[in-house]
Amino acid sequence: MKFTFLLIALILLMLSATSVSANEQNGPSAGDAISSGHSGQNHAGSAILKDEVIIAQENGNRVEWRHIILKGNDTEIGMALGQIAQKDYNIRSLSRYADPIYGKARQAYMEKNYPVMRERMRGIAMAYGLSPDDATFDTNTLPYSAGSFACSMVYFPPETMDINHAIVCRNMEWYLVPLDILLGRTWNDTGKAAFTQSFILEIYPDSGYSTMAIGTSDLCAVFDGLNSKGLGISLLADSWMDLIPQTTISGGRDSGIASMQITRLVLETCKTVEEAKIAFLTNKEYLPMIGVHYMVYDSLGNSAIVEWNKTDGNLYFTDGSTNEPHIMTNHPLHIYSNYSTNDLPRETYLYDDPYDTFNRYIVLNNTISSHEGKFSEIDASNALGKVMANTVTAAEGAVIPVPINTIYNVIMDLTNRSMKAKFYLKDGPIDADTLENTSIFSPYIAFQMNDSTMQ
Repeated sequence: MKFTFLLIALILLMLSATSVSANEQNGPSAGDAISSGHSGQNHAGSAILKDEVIIAQENGNRVEWRHIILKGNDTEIGMALGQIAQKDYNIRSLSRYADPIYGKARQAYMEKNYPVMRERMRGIAMAYGLSPDDATFDTNTLPYSAGSFACSMVYFPPETMDINHAIVCRNMEWYLVPLDILLGRTWNDTGKAAFTQSFILEIYPDSGYSTMAIGTSDLCAVFDGLNSKGLGISLLADSWMDLIPQTTISGGRDSGIASMQITRLVLETCKTVEEAKIAFLTNKEYLPMIGVHYMVYDSLGNSAIVEWNKTDGNLYFTDGSTNEPHIMTNHPLHIYSNYSTNDLPRETYLYDDPYDTFNRYIVLNNTISSHEGKFSEIDASNALGKVMANTVTAAEGAVIPVPINTIYNVIMDLTNRSMKAKFYLKDGPIDADTLENTSIFSPYIAFQMNDSTMQ
């Protein structure tokens, strides 16, 4: 019920905002992956080095993916983001703050805590024809769709991998249906579904850490990413968090930094897991869409899960070991990490459903603990393949059972600063044994961070 209330309130807030106009691979290998390099369209006088569709919504494909590369100073990068937002994502307006005092406070907050973003806000403002220091409209956020998400991931320290690299493998899951269907209003809605337009975004600033990240819903947000220092972060849903349904995605009375944007702050300001912990502790985060938790990890084998405790409001860290994989799904590990798999509870509404967060955790734990020897990237991909979503359920905010799919599977190599991902395209034929739809994915597409940034 709390998810229903949250999502309905979210839609009403978005609609009422005042604005200013302006076939699947078995596993990854070097031979399987298609490269998506740095060559491509150039935009003279712009920070945009590349802005290309790599997966198009055609031939029955339900999703679009872009590969974007930006380089320049932070004001130029912000202006480029604003231009792309308008041209490619039809973000024609920015949300208005309830009063300019909220905009001024947000600017002061970013100036102190995240000056990189403060400069980009100036560029975004200019892209929308505003004064660089305009405080009436929210230039911190470029949202274009909303939704909940649920996922599974494993961090493999170098000691556990056959290539001695630090590897992350993660599934992102979501309902590819319009929000009116998700809310049970109709089965015939033809509106745009969340997560149907997503991106791989590389940013090479004139100063500071370069980043490569996967995002959707907001051009300033990160769901999975890594930086030039070998630090990475992933954001997953945490169903245990109780939210304030009136919190807006942008504008309104927002202050501090949103839960989907602190991921980028960590990548652009931190080089170690310890620095990332301090960044979480010294910032004011708010949750505009759904409860979330994070895993931060690095190329040296360090990892930590970052979570809020809804009882006392504090942040808790669950550190991983440098000699064994670190698993996370959608329940709080600071509460359940000491439970044996036999003692873990179940989500009451999903008790017999394999997509239950505890069921997925148990499958991953059993798969990894029974593995002999070191892991390969194919082993990592196969493990996550066992918990991919291709079912009908009413979890994570849906008020009626609707299909949920794995949107992408990504493998990030923290050691050589690269990632490869395969993307859900559309439903496949009915499986003769299970009588359920299969999913068709792209081949793995490889992305390599510019070597000059790896210092």
